[in-house]
Amino acid sequence: MPAASPPPFSAAAMLSLILTTAALAAPAGDPPAATEPAAQSAEDANAEVELTEVVDFTREQEAERWITVNDNVMGGRSRGGPSFKDDTLIFSGATNTNGGGFSSIRTKPQEWPLDGAEGLRMRVRGDGRTYQADASTGVKASNFRVAYRADFQTVKDEWVEVDVPFSKFRPTVMGQSVAGRVPELAAKDVRTLGFMIYDGQDGPFKLEVDWIKAYSPAP
Repeated sequence: MPAASPPPFSAAAMLSLILTTAALAAPAGDPPAATEPAAQSAEDANAEVELTEVVDFTREQEAERWITVNDNVMGGRSRGGPSFKDDTLIFSGATNTNGGGFSSIRTKPQEWPLDGAEGLRMRVRGDGRTYQADASTGVKASNFRVAYRADFQTVKDEWVEVDVPFSKFRPTVMGQSVAGRVPELAAKDVRTLGFMIYDGQDGPFKLEVDWIKAYSPAP
């Protein structure tokens, strides 16, 4: 997808319109470009934190909690989805910017142990591409669901721990920022979690997620 100003109805906007009417409506899309990195290496965190497990990939029914939304819902050609191996989530496929350029997975709505948390800490192994952490709360703007997303960078073929502060998640509707019109992301209100790749690149991608935890200041 070009980095220039998007058309009135971008691929992400089309995705938002379609999913709003779906039974398991997903959050609206977000442009791939980011003005600043949202995540930081967990090793860079200075303060001691308390960690709480959020997603347990060892659960027998874990696969049933995840859904896939790719750009083919509006004619795109990207493919991708979740799989599970050795108690690890694998988000993989291939993006094609000729008609969309994104792939995403997310959980079905539920409550999470995030009250009081400052962000998510994840152990991931990627391919060097930029991914987005995804969250939604059920908040709407102009009758459309709001998607909160934050970028994080992977290191090719290396396991790393990254922190994604909730303060870095940005709200969008139909690919446009609605900051100032809706509340900032509140951890206690999060109902879905997920991942998206929408970095304007073509080709295969693979993100492995060992665990997802919430971090909060140590008592």
